[in-house]
Amino acid sequence: MTEPRCPECGTTGLEHIVYEESVQSSPIGDPWFNVAFCDHCGHIYGVFAKTVHRPSSSIPPVPKHYYT
Repeated sequence: MTEPRCPECGTTGLEHIVYEESVQSSPIGDPWFNVAFCDHCGHIYGVFAKTVHRPSSSIPPVPKHYYT
């Protein structure tokens, strides 16, 4: 398998892709997202949601005939 390579600085290896949790958090203290980046140059690979809200149970489901 090929090692990942940073497009900015050329550093190779999965161990150089790190993440940090967001400072912003949910009311119970869970971070909202993680930021993945190169530990060598700081190139950001992506921002990934960590806390996702589910739909409220008071919202009725969409009838199946809407899909056809």
